[in-house]
Amino acid sequence: MELPSKTIYSVVLLGTSGVGKSSIAFYLEHGYPPPRNIRPTIAFGISHVVLDDSVISLIDVGGQRKFLDMRYHERFVKNADGLVFVIDSSRRDFKYDEQWLKDALELISESVPILIIANKQDLPNALNPEFFKRHLLLQKLQNRNYFIFGTVAADPGGVRSGENLESAFKCFIEQLEVSKQNNNL
Repeated sequence: MELPSKTIYSVVLLGTSGVGKSSIAFYLEHGYPPPRNIRPTIAFGISHVVLDDSVISLIDVGGQRKFLDMRYHERFVKNADGLVFVIDSSRRDFKYDEQWLKDALELISESVPILIIANKQDLPNALNPEFFKRHLLLQKLQNRNYFIFGTVAADPGGVRSGENLESAFKCFIEQLEVSKQNNNL
């Protein structure tokens, strides 16, 4: 892979198990849906996503409950240029999601951009991104630079796979660039 001469960003991809983190990383890196038998990430995996003139080193951390203790991933989160937090929008219990996000926010400065992905928007019972903004995330993200996108990382029918992912990450790169410029002042 030939890397562009512009900027490389280190971004941590967080979320509980089964929300679609690995599918998102796969789709962004390869440009097509992941195989149906994609395995859960154990510990972490790194993907290199090239969008426009930027490269995102996307660190996909395992979301199993045994990794909920942020000490497993503290070094990645503390040193990240950005944070992507993925939620399965078809679930109704967000207790672990809230804990995971709260712990991660304690490790990063308020200037670090945050992309919230409400994944699995193709499912009939999916909650829209506005729900998460109003009910789940508002208090935790009040003074943060964040935005929310609804996505479909992998559609078994293949029709909607990758929906809104590239748009979300292009907006995220813009925020990463602004953050980097502000930190260099």
